[in-house]
Amino acid sequence: MTLSLLCFLFISFGYSLFEKLKDKKGYTLFLANHLKNKKLANLFWWFLVCINSVTTIVLFTGLFSTLLNCYLFPIVINFKISAITILILLLGQRIAGDFQGAANLGIYMILTILGWYLSII
Repeated sequence: MTLSLLCFLFISFGYSLFEKLKDKKGYTLFLANHLKNKKLANLFWWFLVCINSVTTIVLFTGLFSTLLNCYLFPIVINFKISAITILILLLGQRIAGDFQGAANLGIYMILTILGWYLSII
């Protein structure tokens, strides 16, 4: 069960990172419109790329260390870092006034908490 949740989070964060890197200009324009502040858009893009990169790398390492039974990172750390990232994204969505986007993040948070719980029992 935790392995499937790790896969889900890895695909979600990994693809999100890929999209941001693939179309920096388009995503920066989206952020500028979303935040209604062009000056902060580039800074936020870098911030989002950094936290998505850390989360994706940790999830990748956790996923394969679980598959290979070497446990470089305890699984619970993967879910903790994912939860912190989701909370940061949630805060950004609430500040920007995107309540639908914030509600969508709730699904990811529920799955992360479920994985966290299952990894400690």
